[in-house]
Amino acid sequence: MLEVLPARLTDGPEILELWTGAARWIQAKGINQWHPDEFNLAKTEQLIVDRELELFVAKMDGIIIGTLYICWSDPVVWGDLNDAVSSGYIHRFAVKRSHLGQGVGRELLLWAEDYIRRKGKKQIRLDCMADNERLNQYYVTSGYIHKKLLHWDNGWKINLYEKE
Repeated sequence: MLEVLPARLTDGPEILELWTGAARWIQAKGINQWHPDEFNLAKTEQLIVDRELELFVAKMDGIIIGTLYICWSDPVVWGDLNDAVSSGYIHRFAVKRSHLGQGVGRELLLWAEDYIRRKGKKQIRLDCMADNERLNQYYVTSGYIHKKLLHWDNGWKINLYEKE
């Protein structure tokens, strides 16, 4: 059974391992998004204690197999569409490679959606690289509506998604 809990500082090394593993997998697929060298323990621990967001871990049998964080505003990515009043934003949504295809991601995403709604927010928002076809399709089949395609100066193309 999946258990979703707020991350603790002692979870830092496992979270870091999960994120760097996901980053290596993303890079191997030719998607320019997460890079293994952008993650380190100090940054991971900072996210755990950051009061501007809430970092969660998904555990099965006491082992971290998924993670995400939720923030209540995201002006950097959402720009003029940012809505700190009625939206929650999901980031760093990742599942351990060994647990892909087992429904962990779906269960964790549904948990996050419910959590955001329990906080009184109407919209659940997230983003992903436009060239990550598999992840884009995953969000669409999960009920998310494409809101906008962003073109960043560094060449990234990012799709913004929303669900009510």
